[in-house]
Amino acid sequence: MTATSISGYIDQYDGDVRQRLLAVYDMIRSAVPDGAEESISWRMPTFKLGTEPLFFFTGTKQHIGFYPTPDAIEHFSAELADYGTTGHAIKLPHKTPLPTELIREIIAWRVQQLPSGGA
Repeated sequence: MTATSISGYIDQYDGDVRQRLLAVYDMIRSAVPDGAEESISWRMPTFKLGTEPLFFFTGTKQHIGFYPTPDAIEHFSAELADYGTTGHAIKLPHKTPLPTELIREIIAWRVQQLPSGGA
């Protein structure tokens, strides 16, 4: 099944993975500016503002993949030292608690980087 909405994507998961995806979704949704669009892009839940990608996230068997853009990963590199990262992604392993405060900080920082300052 290919999801066509973020809710549909999350509904494909069970248990703890589903709860972790919902937590990330809720954190992003509560912080993005009015007018941000939700969609599925590259088979991942996506938030964008106009043509500007804001966040992607995904679930795997081992971790939640959180994609807040390379600038955010670089800015928070010290705080992310305990997590696997690539130039585009942060891997949040299921075996550790979800770092909700860090995720919120990354989301807030990313929103402030928008041309309108997130307003």
